[in-house]
Amino acid sequence: MGLKFKKSEFFKAFWRQMDGVAAIEFAIVLPLLLFLFIGMVELTTAISYDRRVSKAGAAIGDLVARSDDITGDTADLRTAIEHQMAPFDDADIAVRVGMVLIRSNEPQTVWSWDSATNGEPWPQGSVPDGVTFSDSMLVNGQYYLVSTSQLEYNFILGGLLSNLYDLLASSGDDEDRKFTSISLNDSFILLPRRVSCVEFDDNCASWPP
Repeated sequence: MGLKFKKSEFFKAFWRQMDGVAAIEFAIVLPLLLFLFIGMVELTTAISYDRRVSKAGAAIGDLVARSDDITGDTADLRTAIEHQMAPFDDADIAVRVGMVLIRSNEPQTVWSWDSATNGEPWPQGSVPDGVTFSDSMLVNGQYYLVSTSQLEYNFILGGLLSNLYDLLASSGDDEDRKFTSISLNDSFILLPRRVSCVEFDDNCASWPP
């Protein structure tokens, strides 16, 4: 009987004990506060990246549209992209630019250039992907300068968000459900300022045959 009484008194005293409550509450709230703080940093950083991606695509498109021939100017275009992306110097951005001719009521690539690969992103005669033309723009014989910019932004909390989703979802095998990164992209369509077709490696002069 005495032992039961002592146990009862012990648990009552333990329940009434308030020492360390603030520390326990802080330990419970701290992960949420850190998650909110890093989330705000993540959001503002992603928005900054997105704005620079758009600015880079627009600036390169405008520079090319003001030119007559960019055959020897690709190094300068890369330098301009780096300036537009500052201070994110390590950003792995891909800017594509090219001339498009409307033929048979559809846009067809005359030439194209990719800053990431220094290659041809859109084969000659193909419809450039990532660029949408309105019906009113599909005037046969019209040239357009198109520019796209794309960057894969990796979240700081990407792995944590993916693991959390896996716990809540029925299956975590679907890669489309991962939250490790987001694609930031933009596209622009401009009219050449000085010539009907901005030249690059004599493609305007030789195509269409």
